[in-house]
Amino acid sequence: LPETILSVSALRLHDLHTLFLDSDGTINVKAPVGKHIPSPGDLARLPGAAEAIAALNAARVRTILVTSQRWLSKSSADPRLYADVHARLEQLLAADGARLDAAYHCPHAVGTCDYRKPAAGMLRRAALDYKFNLTGSVIIGDSESDLLAGRAVGIATILLRYNEDDIVGADAVAVDLAAAVHLILDARKNATGTA
Repeated sequence: LPETILSVSALRLHDLHTLFLDSDGTINVKAPVGKHIPSPGDLARLPGAAEAIAALNAARVRTILVTSQRWLSKSSADPRLYADVHARLEQLLAADGARLDAAYHCPHAVGTCDYRKPAAGMLRRAALDYKFNLTGSVIIGDSESDLLAGRAVGIATILLRYNEDDIVGADAVAVDLAAAVHLILDARKNATGTA
């Protein structure tokens, strides 16, 4: 499988300023379907993810986490667990010189709000909070809900997939976050003449 499957021509990278990232399956290893990461010690970064985020930081691309965590909608859920797991993610990234500029999560069940992906509420909230136009943003994630959230606000989408049969209409496809970031930073450099 090549590093990228589809062309990056649709990514409009000449004015790229913000990259939205999913977490589970994009930055860290995803829990089994229907489960969540049970403790900070169970969090594992995906290979190359921290280095990819550090490259975005160096290129001055705002990097914002947007993640749906529906397990938090259960009455038995403890929001402190999510906070602890997220803090561990930040520590692991920092150990490799990487940082997230902001992080948003949705604790609601499917279909109960306009915040949870595939709705684009987290993206819109970030744009309001940090006063930027969503034009010139890209979203990277491993599921169709990430793509749909991006499409809802008209931004470019990159899907992380290991199998060509899984493509569901992203602007570009890459095998992992490192490949996706390499792809967009190279394309941005070619579009603008700068890294």
